[in-house]
This record gives sequence, structure tokens and C-alpha cells, in this order.
Amino acid sequence: MPRIAKAVLLTLVWSVPFVPTLTRAQRTGEMTFGVMAGVQFSTLSQDPEATEVEYYHKTGLLAGAFLGFPLTDVVSIEPQALFSQKGADVEGTGANSTKEGSIRINYIEVPVLLKLSFPGSMSRVTPFVFAGPAVGFKVSCKAEGVILAITGDRDCEETELFADVKSTDFSGAVGAGIKFRAADQLWILDARYTHGFTNIIDDSSGNRDIKNRAFAVTLGLGFPFVR
Repeated sequence: MPRIAKAVLLTLVWSVPFVPTLTRAQRTGEMTFGVMAGVQFSTLSQDPEATEVEYYHKTGLLAGAFLGFPLTDVVSIEPQALFSQKGADVEGTGANSTKEGSIRINYIEVPVLLKLSFPGSMSRVTPFVFAGPAVGFKVSCKAEGVILAITGDRDCEETELFADVKSTDFSGAVGAGIKFRAADQLWILDARYTHGFTNIIDDSSGNRDIKNRAFAVTLGLGFPFVR
């Protein structure tokens, strides 16, 4: 419970600077609530570059809900609450080249996106681009594989390389997509890249800087508020 309470508190603090903007947005246009789900391809970067292991993309889930607040016909603010699976497949190098493993870090991720749409006068399809900050709250971390010196599916705390994964990860997201109407419903298709800024390892020695990287494609369904 303390971790959940901390996550809620940080989410509220993160959202405070946007409250005045969102309040004005309610008077400008039609708000949209929606759900979304898709596939995410994540990996890890390490600086200095790891010599004993290599990281490869791992497939996971990105799913949740969003709330769009239009400021104008072109500009909107969109907070999201997402379940985000990150991590990487891990393979050994050199003498350990036959050894493999993986790490899976699950987050509740809260992006706050600025979205620019480009509506056309004759088309039912509207392209858009977006960017914004995000904060992720770790829900769980699991690892497996001989390269991580464990057997079976274990908590990351039982490994040497990922024993101290931080509970919070700050990142930035950029992407593009299209929204269109089909069968009287608003559909949203987008692709995004999320770049982690936080060293996810609580390493007091400062010898390792490991960060999340992820690319995702999602499909969403929007429900405009009727006022």
C-alpha cells in the first residue's frame, strides 16, 4: 500500500501544472475519453556499454486509457494512464555467448501529451503528432535465464545485475498517428517512441547507467463527451 499511495501522490503532483490549461480546454471543444491497447518493443541501453551482455528488444503490452482536452481545433492536451511492459532479452557475449535470459519490468505509466492535429476539409482521416513527458511507477520486475545466474522466473532482487531497479522512471514520448471514424466510432492509431531519462538501477558506485527504450504501436477507441 505505501508504494501505491506514493504513486498516486506523484501522479497528482505531476499533473498540477496542467490543471489551469485543462480547465480552459473544457470550454474550448469536445473532450474525448478513450481506451487503447497495442504492442510494445522495449530494450535497455547501458553506459558504458556492457561487455558481458547484449540487450535485445522484448515484446510486451502497452494498454490503458486517455482523456483528450482540446484547446483549439488543432491543439489538445492528452493525459494517459497506461500499463507498460518494458525490459529486454539478454544474451551473453564472449565465453558466455550461449547463455540467454530476459528481464521484464512492468510500470503504470502516466504520459501527459501535447497533440497537434492536421484536420482536412474533405477527409475523414486526421493525422496528428504528439510529444510530452511521462512518469512510470514500477509494479513488478521479473528476470529469468542462466546469463542472469538464476533458474526459472525470479524477482529482479535475486539477480546481481538488476538487484536494485528504481521504483520511478521519468521519460519522454514522441509519436504520430491518425484518427478516423468507422462504424460511427472514433478510432485512433498511433506509433510512439519512449526515451527513458532515469538510470533505472540504484547503483551507488555510479558505474552503470541503464535506461529504458521502447517503441509501441497502439489502436484506440474514443468516446466524445456529449454536452
